[in-house]
Amino acid sequence: MPTYDVIVLGLGGMGSATLYHLAKRGVRVCGVEQFGIAHDKGSSHGATRMIRKAYFEHPDYVPLVEKAYGLWRELELESGAELLVQSGLLLSGKPGSGFIRGLETCYRVHPLPHERIDAAEAMNRHPQFRLPDDHAVYWDPDGGYLRVEGCVDKHVQMAQKHGADVLIHEDVLGWRSDANGVSITTTKRELHAAKLVLTAGAWTTPSFVELLVPLRVLRKVQFWYTSPNITEFRRGACPGYFIETDYGSFYGFPTINDQGMKVSEHSGGEPVEDPDELDRGLHAHDEDGVLRFITDVFPSVQPSRTRFSVCMYSMTADEHFIIDRHPRHPNVVIAGGFSGHGFKFASVIGEILADLTMQGSTPHPIGFLGLGRFTSF
Repeated sequence: MPTYDVIVLGLGGMGSATLYHLAKRGVRVCGVEQFGIAHDKGSSHGATRMIRKAYFEHPDYVPLVEKAYGLWRELELESGAELLVQSGLLLSGKPGSGFIRGLETCYRVHPLPHERIDAAEAMNRHPQFRLPDDHAVYWDPDGGYLRVEGCVDKHVQMAQKHGADVLIHEDVLGWRSDANGVSITTTKRELHAAKLVLTAGAWTTPSFVELLVPLRVLRKVQFWYTSPNITEFRRGACPGYFIETDYGSFYGFPTINDQGMKVSEHSGGEPVEDPDELDRGLHAHDEDGVLRFITDVFPSVQPSRTRFSVCMYSMTADEHFIIDRHPRHPNVVIAGGFSGHGFKFASVIGEILADLTMQGSTPHPIGFLGLGRFTSF
C-alpha cells in the first residue's frame, strides 16, 4: 500500500495549489480527486474568476491577495500559460452601503492604486455601462480575472512535474487519523500518509458540521450571452465589474471567446443539502435577476444566452474563509467556506496549507480565518 508524506483530498482551486506547493518542496504527496482535473462539478470552473485588490469584505485579505498575485505570475512563468489578466475593474454601489464602506475602509488601510469617480465619469470612460447617477464608483486598475480551469490544470501539471502522484475518478469513502498517520479509503484502494489536507469544497461540509462550525452550500448559476454589438464588450474594450443594485449584486467580465459576455449574480442562491444531488439544470427563475441587470446596466445589449453553468458557494456564517489545523487531529489540515470570493487566493492558500501541513504554522496573516472564531475546542 502506497505511503506518502501528505495526501490532499480534492484537487479544485485550493487542493491543486496545495498539491503544487507541497510537491515543489520535495514532499512525497498524492492528490485524490473524485472527478477529473479542472472539472465542472464544484466551485472552480466557469472560464473566469475575478481577482482584485479592492477588498471590501475585509482589509485583512489585502496582504494575502497581493501575495496571490505574485504566485499566480510565478505559475505563469513556470507553466508558460496566461492565467491572470489585469483588465481593470469597475466597482459601483450606493454611497454608504456596506459594499462601498468596505471599499473605503480597504483603501484607507492599504495604499492601493485606485480612483474614486462618479457615475458620469465612469460612463464617459466606459460607454457600455449605464449606472445610477447617485452611485459611488471606484476603479481598480489591478483588478481583472483568472482563467480558472487553466489555473487548476497548471497547478496539477506542475505538481506532477515536481513528483506528485495524482489519482482521479476515485470517490473517497472515508478517512481516519491516529498517532501513526492517516488512512484514506477510496473506491479503488487504501492510501496511507503521515498527514492529510482536506480541500474538497462543498464535499468538506460534513467535516465542518462535525466540528459544530456553521457552513451552508448555495447553488449559483453563471451565464454567458452574445449580442449584435458583442464586440463592444471584448477584452481590451470592456473591463470587469462588480455592481450593487436594489435587487442584488452582480459581476461580470469582458468577452474572451465566442460564448460572449459572462454575467452572474453574487448575491442570493438556493440552499444545497447534498452536493452529489445538486440540480445542474436551469430553473424557471434562475435568469430573472441577471436579465434585469443586463437591461438596466447594458441597455444596448440584446442578450442571447449561449451557455449556463451551475456551481456552488460554500458559505460560512461571517462569509470569511476557514483555514486551520483540525482541532482533534493535529496531522490534518482543513480549508473551506470560501463563500464565493476565494478562488483568487488559491495560489497563496496552497502555500499556506503547505506551511501548516509541514511546519504547523505559517508566516502569512491568517489569524482572522481560524476555526476558533466560531467555537472553542
